[in-house]
Amino acid sequence: MKNKGLTQKRTTLLWLFIISFYFINAQNAEVDILFEKYDNNDSPGIAISVNKDGENIYQKGYGMANLEYGIPITTQTKFHVASLSKQFTAFLILQLEDEGVLSLKDDVRKYIPELPDYGHTITIDHLLTHSSGLRDQWRLLELAGWRLDDVIKTEQIFKLIVQQEELNFEPGKKHRYSNSGYTLLAIIVERLTETSFADYAKKTIFDPLDMDDSFFYDDHEGIIENRAYSYKKVSGNLKKSNLNFGTVGPTSLFSTIEDMNKWAYNFTEMTIGNKRIFKSMDQHIGSEYARGQFVTNYKGFKMICHSGSDAGYRLYFARFPKLGYEFSLFANASYISAYDEILRLIDFYLQDEFPKEEDEIDWEEPFKYKEDFITLSNDELKAFEGSYYDKERKDFWKVFLVNDTLRCYGKLLEDTVKLNPVGPKNFKVPGSPFDVSINFKENDYDEPILEFRIPDYAWLWNEKKISVNKADYVGSYYNKELDVQYDLIERENELYLTHQKLDDIKIAPINDSYFMSQNRNFSDIRFERNDAGKIQTFSVKNGGVENMTFTRK
Repeated sequence: MKNKGLTQKRTTLLWLFIISFYFINAQNAEVDILFEKYDNNDSPGIAISVNKDGENIYQKGYGMANLEYGIPITTQTKFHVASLSKQFTAFLILQLEDEGVLSLKDDVRKYIPELPDYGHTITIDHLLTHSSGLRDQWRLLELAGWRLDDVIKTEQIFKLIVQQEELNFEPGKKHRYSNSGYTLLAIIVERLTETSFADYAKKTIFDPLDMDDSFFYDDHEGIIENRAYSYKKVSGNLKKSNLNFGTVGPTSLFSTIEDMNKWAYNFTEMTIGNKRIFKSMDQHIGSEYARGQFVTNYKGFKMICHSGSDAGYRLYFARFPKLGYEFSLFANASYISAYDEILRLIDFYLQDEFPKEEDEIDWEEPFKYKEDFITLSNDELKAFEGSYYDKERKDFWKVFLVNDTLRCYGKLLEDTVKLNPVGPKNFKVPGSPFDVSINFKENDYDEPILEFRIPDYAWLWNEKKISVNKADYVGSYYNKELDVQYDLIERENELYLTHQKLDDIKIAPINDSYFMSQNRNFSDIRFERNDAGKIQTFSVKNGGVENMTFTRK
């Protein structure tokens, strides 16, 4: 009887193993279907990994690491992981704090006296949390005439950072992503440890965790075995997207999906670090950015994550501590959205964990207005006609009169809508499921704008386009913080900013002060005149730089 019971137990375990084996293989096959468009021999691709409770449950490479030599992506392919590097830099700083070598409250100038005194203390924690106000290094380089495929070293970035005479904002008052802060953190590590940042990271992180294929790449000429090269598409054709960084801190970590698993495990195993360090990494105040990573919510669960984007590399790493899951996705083409693809992976594995979707809104029932519509004359309505520039989408909203009704078209509206007046400059969109208001106002410069508003949902304002005399702006403009000059020329009735190293940048007037362009660094340009009405300066504002002023020579 005893042998019979043992035999039954073994049979049961065998069947459980067989069922589990087929279930896992079926699940893996479904994942492969999710990413089958990358699983070929003639395009770049991705590497993915999924961990559950400290164990890897699936990892695989799809597509090609090198198209010229036909080398496929595997789980051991080394990727430049761009801004995923920041959590490793943050860890090294927090470890030094834990050892009593520094304090997060320390003035950065204690370690980097070359940094100007801006009248406000910038602390190490300001650098970690992107609240320093420092202008972003990549935007500074581009404004100074560099291309991001030039050879770029830490020494060159450092010179630009310490030449800046202004901050974007007072430290601690706002949060704005700044790679410059993480370059300074890497320099602080080097000065305190008296060793290179790459060597210190190897000794402190990669060796203890057996991350043998991970390293900070501080030599742009170094040879990397089994490397994924990066690609882009130009007019539908694949091109190489070159990267020649020799700088570390905010970027330039190379790693593999398999090594990233080891880093993910360490958040719970704590082979290196401790609870205090990891709690500090997760702590965020005033924004979603904590220290080296974002802490956000995805479908009701805490998600700790970071993305990476340099040249053609696109990467994402996400952890769900409560659920015990970690997800990594590395891609080597700029047209691949790592964010969208990793959400597909997350949604597949966590579909049973997420709460059910709420009932869909009945869009058939239009919003009921409380306001009574009024009547405006055609002359009053015609005053609002024109094109209004939407800086978020780099496109124009059109407002025009048809018979006695004002109409509007913009990308957010998806179709031309009627504007029914509820005030002298205030309109509602009839028949909309939302309470859509379109108001005609003035901005802080007394320039006409269109304000689009949906309560608790969306708000934006657009500048009204006005004709200008382009010849007034032609000339040479210089900025001493960047030591760079741009010539503004007129060609075939269009204005262009020119620099000997860069492609000409076409700029278009919205009004006599505000100009735009499709170039990300010159998307928001404002000209200033002297008392005689002559153009004297223009200032640039973009995602990483505020109030960078160029003076007319």
